[in-house]
Amino acid sequence: MRYLFLLFLLFNFSNAHKINLFITNENDTLDIYSYFASGAPCKNCEIIIKNENQIILKDTLNDKGKYQYKPTNKNIEVIVDATGGHKASEKLEIANIHNEDFNEHIKKEENKKYTNILLGLFLIFVLFFLLKKIKK
Repeated sequence: MRYLFLLFLLFNFSNAHKINLFITNENDTLDIYSYFASGAPCKNCEIIIKNENQIILKDTLNDKGKYQYKPTNKNIEVIVDATGGHKASEKLEIANIHNEDFNEHIKKEENKKYTNILLGLFLIFVLFFLLKKIKK
């Protein structure tokens, strides 16, 4: 039982360094923002912009985890690499980029995080309930 609990904790901490990628299209410019699950910006992380298999741009994000790019191709892939295996990528079709507010995006991410926590607690409760029934 202890090992199962430790396993759940391990999966919970696996999102600690998850990189989120937020991209908006305003005035024909892509505003790219990358941040960790804790909300801290991905400072000086490498950004790669590809068109199919061809690298169009290779640069770094600023100290706020932001980058602006004026797209020249319709279909691109934006990749942010924070080293150590921490990567985030998003394939985009320039005409279909969402224009939501960054604060709304953060609220949605927080709601998703709380939903995952509640789901995890519910699953743990169900697991203990089932183990108690089986043990009887």
